[in-house]
Amino acid sequence: MKSKISILMVAFTLLIGLNNLQAQNKPNKKNKAEKVAKINELRVKYFNDKLALTDAEQKAFWPLFDEYKLKDKNMRDSFQKKYKKNAIVFMDDKKSEEYLNALLKLKDDESALYREYINKFKKVLPIKKVAMLPTLEKEFKKEILQKMTQFKKGQQQGPPHSEE
Repeated sequence: MKSKISILMVAFTLLIGLNNLQAQNKPNKKNKAEKVAKINELRVKYFNDKLALTDAEQKAFWPLFDEYKLKDKNMRDSFQKKYKKNAIVFMDDKKSEEYLNALLKLKDDESALYREYINKFKKVLPIKKVAMLPTLEKEFKKEILQKMTQFKKGQQQGPPHSEE
């Protein structure tokens, strides 16, 4: 009887330990939200600096840009919810055709949304600054990816060793 209780206690302890270990490995939603907020903060600073946005331009531009990004994200999220990553491998021809049509519609919708917001941006920013937006977005993404890669490499290498 005592051995059964001991075995149950050990099993219970192991289950709790494994559960805690899994919880540590899963990305925290709050942590992800903090990362997204930090990236958005860096984007604002980057664009404000590179475009030399005045206070008035910033006040008019950023609500529009945020609105655009949210609508674009919602479109992509909706598509990705319906068509899971790597699901194409398991699709029959009919589903594959449906997927391709949905993908083309997504691209058309993204293009229409982009066109709509370019026109809105032209109402609040000089045309030259609007023309710079696509290039700045690419440069910003590239810079963020480089920083993330450097950060991950630094974490993998561990703390620097002091040589005396």
